[in-house]
Amino acid sequence: MPPETITIGKSEARKDGWTKASGQALYVGDIPIKHVCIGAVLRSPHHHARILAIDPSPAQMIPGVVAVITAKDIPGEKIHGPLVQDQPVLAMDIVRHMGEPIALVVTEDKTAAEKALAAIQVEYEPLPAVFDAEKALQPGAPQVHPGGNLLCEYDVSDGDLQEGFSQAEVILEETFQVPRISPAYLEAESSLAYFDEDGTLTVVVSSQKPFDDRHHIAMTCGLQDEQVRVKSAVVGGAFGGKEDSELHILAGLAAWITKRPVRFLNNRWESFLAHPKRHPATLHYKLGAKADGTLIALEALVHMDTGAYASYGPAVGGLLTEMVQGAYHIPNLRVLTRVVYTNSPYSGAMRGFGSPQAHFATESMLDILASRLAMDPLELRRKNILQPEDHFFTRVQVGDTARSLPLILAHADQARQRLRQLPAAPGKQSGVGFALSLQSMGLGHRVPDDSTNRLEWSPEGRLIVYLGSPELGQGMQTAVEQIAAETLGIPYQIVDTIDVDSRISPNGGVTCASRMTYLLGNSVILAAHKLTEETLNYAARTLNLPRAKLEYRLGQVILPDGRQMPVSEFCGRAAEDGIVLGASATFSFPYPAERTPEHLPIGMPHMMHAFGANVVRVEVDPELGTVEVKDMVAIHDVGRVINRAGVEGQVEGGAVMAMGYALYEDVCLKENQRWVDSFTEYLIPTARDIPENIEVILLELPELSGPFGVKGIAEMGLVPVAPAIANAVFEAVGVRARELPITPEKIALSLVEG
Repeated sequence: MPPETITIGKSEARKDGWTKASGQALYVGDIPIKHVCIGAVLRSPHHHARILAIDPSPAQMIPGVVAVITAKDIPGEKIHGPLVQDQPVLAMDIVRHMGEPIALVVTEDKTAAEKALAAIQVEYEPLPAVFDAEKALQPGAPQVHPGGNLLCEYDVSDGDLQEGFSQAEVILEETFQVPRISPAYLEAESSLAYFDEDGTLTVVVSSQKPFDDRHHIAMTCGLQDEQVRVKSAVVGGAFGGKEDSELHILAGLAAWITKRPVRFLNNRWESFLAHPKRHPATLHYKLGAKADGTLIALEALVHMDTGAYASYGPAVGGLLTEMVQGAYHIPNLRVLTRVVYTNSPYSGAMRGFGSPQAHFATESMLDILASRLAMDPLELRRKNILQPEDHFFTRVQVGDTARSLPLILAHADQARQRLRQLPAAPGKQSGVGFALSLQSMGLGHRVPDDSTNRLEWSPEGRLIVYLGSPELGQGMQTAVEQIAAETLGIPYQIVDTIDVDSRISPNGGVTCASRMTYLLGNSVILAAHKLTEETLNYAARTLNLPRAKLEYRLGQVILPDGRQMPVSEFCGRAAEDGIVLGASATFSFPYPAERTPEHLPIGMPHMMHAFGANVVRVEVDPELGTVEVKDMVAIHDVGRVINRAGVEGQVEGGAVMAMGYALYEDVCLKENQRWVDSFTEYLIPTARDIPENIEVILLELPELSGPFGVKGIAEMGLVPVAPAIANAVFEAVGVRARELPITPEKIALSLVEG
C-alpha cells in the first residue's frame, strides 16, 4: 500500500472548477479590451491553385476597414512550421489546401470584416490536387511541394524478418485504414494581440506552447523574442490541436502592422479546414506466428497522410513506427512508415500522436490471428506479452513497467467474464472485445525535453507556483499543486498557480506527450527542496542562528530548542526587507547514455512507457448495423495516483473521445469536393452515447524516477478503445472492421454480403 500522504492520491477539488462552471473564466474571446478590432482571414476556396494576383484595394475602401494585410506586408519571416519550415504565414504564390490563409482584414466591426473579405479580389489558376497518400507517391501525381510528396520515412527493424517468416506456421496479411479526425475542442482557435502600457507587443493565446508561439510571432514581425510578451488565457480544450495553430502569428502580425488591438476568433468551419487533425493512415501488416500462437515476425508498411504541410507529421510518423510492436515480444520486426504530403487539410499533433493508428491495426491483427488459431484472444496476448528483460524493436529495454501487464490481463479477464454474462436487448446481439495498449512518455531522444518552474512564498505564507507550461483543462495545475503541497508538507488549499506569462514565468516547454505531470512534478520537487533551503538560510540570518541548527518540517521552521515558527512569519519579514523567498528548478527527461540506443533518427526512441487495456461490451442491431457501447472497463497502470478524480476523468474522457474515433468521426471529402466542416455532418459522441457503466481500474506500479512514482496517463486512456470496440463488434456479429469509423452502413453491407 502507498504510504500515508497529506494530499497525494486524494480527489482535491480543482480551484478553477467554479469559475469555469459559472462562466466567469476568461477565454480569449471573453477578455475585455477597449477599442479592440476584429481580425478575419481570407481563406482559399481551392485545394490547390496558383495565385496570379491579389487586389486588396476594393476592401480597403470599405468604411470601418483599418487594414488589409497580404504576404508582401510581412516585415519578418514569411514561412514557419514547428519541425519543418514549409508553411507560409500568408500564401504567396501557391495555395496547397482549402482554407489556407491568403490575406487578413482588420476592421472596426464584424460587418465591415465580412464585407472586406468578400471584396478582396484574388485571381487563381486551379491546379490538380491529390488527397491519398499512396497515390501521392505514384509517378505523375500532382506535386504538393517542389521537393516531392514524400516528406520523410522511417525504416526500423530488429531480428531477421526472412528467417522469422520461414519459421512461421501461420502467416496473415491484412490492410487497415484509419481516418482524419478533428480534435473538436469546445473553444475553436483564438488569439488576442495588443500593446502594453510600455509599448510591448502582447499576445494572449489559447495554446499548448506559449514560448514557441512568442518565437514565431517575433520572427514574423521582425522582432527579437524579448520584444514580444505572450500570456496564456484559459484554454477550452486542445488535445494536441493547439500545438500548431497559426492564429497567434496572425494576431501578432495584425497588431504590429496596425498598432491597434486585434482579436481573431476562428469559426468552426475555419477550425475544420485550417488547423491540425489526427493523421489518416493506411497500415498493411504481415504477421507470422507458430501454431501455438507464439508471435515470430511482423512486417508493417504504413502510409500516413500529413496533408499540405508537415506540422508535427515527422514526429507522429516516428512515434507511430515505435508503437506498432504494441505490448508484445516479436523477435523479428520491421516497420516502414512513409509520411506523405497531400492537398488535404494538414494533420499534426493529436492525443496519442500515432499510437491510436498503430494500435487499431496491431490489436485487430491479434484478434484475427486468435480467430484463425481458434484461440482465446486474451490467452494469445498472455502468451506474447513483453517481460521486463525484453527489448522493444528499437533496442530499448522494457524494464519494470512490464510488470503491470499480467495484472492488466487478469483484470481484463475478470471484466470479460462478467460482461459476457449480461444479456443483449431484444433484437440486439452482444459482444465483448478487448485490447491492450502501449504509450510512450516524453518527446523522444535528442529533442529538448525540459521543464522549468518556480516556487515562491507570498508575504502571507501562501505558496505561489509559476508554471512554465499551460493548463489545458486537464487538471495539470491541480496535480502540480498537490505535488508541491505534499513535498513541502503544507495544505493543498494554500497553494496558488500563476498562468503562463512570458514576462514572469519560466519556460516550461510544450504541454503534450503524456509527460507533464512527470516533468513538472520532478521540477517542482527540486524547486521545493531549493525553496526550503532558501527559507532556512533566511531564517538563520534573521534569528542570528547557525543554519545547521535549523530544520524545516510541514511548513514550520524548527528551532534548536524544538520550538516551531511558521514559515509565514519569515515570509512577512522577508517582504518587509524587499526579499522574495523563491526558487526555480529545471528537470530534463532522462535519456541515460548507457541505455539509450543511438542508431535511430531524431525523436527516437522513447525510453519510458506505460501499459493499459480496455474491455468493451457492445450491442449491435444486425438489421440496422448500429453499434451501442453499453459497458466499458478501463485498466491502466498510472504509476501513482496524484488526484484520483482527475485521473479517472482523464481515462473516461479519453475513452469517450476514442468512441468517436471508432464509430462516428471522419473529416472526409464529400461528393461536392468540399471537406466535412461542421458538427452537422461531423458527429462526435454526446451524453446519450456514453455508456452508462464505465469502470476505471487504476494500477499503481511506481516509476522510480517519477514524482511519487507517476507515469503518464493523458493519452493512454484513448489508445486501446477503438480496437476493443472493433473486436467486440466481431464477437457480436462476426464482422471484422478493418476501417474506421465502423458505421452502420459498413456493418449492414458486410452482413448482407456474408
